[in-house]
Amino acid sequence: MIGFANNGRVGFMLFTVLAVMACSGGAPPSQTVQPVRAVAPQPVRDASGNILTVPVTVPDGTEFTAQTMDFLSSEKAAEGDPILLEAENNVIVNGAIAIAAGSPVKGVISSVTHASHLGKAGSISIRVESGQTVDGQTVRLRATKRQGTGDKIGSVVALSVLVSPFFLFKKGNDVAYQPGTRVTVYTNEKIDVHAWKR
Repeated sequence: MIGFANNGRVGFMLFTVLAVMACSGGAPPSQTVQPVRAVAPQPVRDASGNILTVPVTVPDGTEFTAQTMDFLSSEKAAEGDPILLEAENNVIVNGAIAIAAGSPVKGVISSVTHASHLGKAGSISIRVESGQTVDGQTVRLRATKRQGTGDKIGSVVALSVLVSPFFLFKKGNDVAYQPGTRVTVYTNEKIDVHAWKR
């Protein structure tokens, strides 16, 4: 009878330890890579050193790829945090460069879900806001090919990872994105630009 009681206590303690281990998430996410900057193009210049340009119109919905420069983690990110991205490639219109690789793209964290129990993983949503043309203009951006209705619809990129729970009480993992995470963006307006000749 005593042995059975002892075994019961040991079994309960083992269950408690496993439950505590299950409730804890994995190791906190951390930055493991440094951002790799895009190679910015060199504008063609005339004999006097002036940049040679040609007028072009960048259509609404023009697609290009931006990459994050920051380490993003749902553990520490907060709604409203600014996010710096860069254009990964040149945006070419009629053979001229309208938006240069390496030019800044601004964004902001629009929402964050922290990891929680029941295996729910963290998530981050980014609202892309604007980029910069080669002649210094600000161009509005969105995250979908077609423009949505409403003020912010179409401007949000949702970054999330789904993690299946090992235990019912297991805490999900916070999501982390290293610098260099690629995001497809689109111009949110038609804009006339003095583009660089190639």
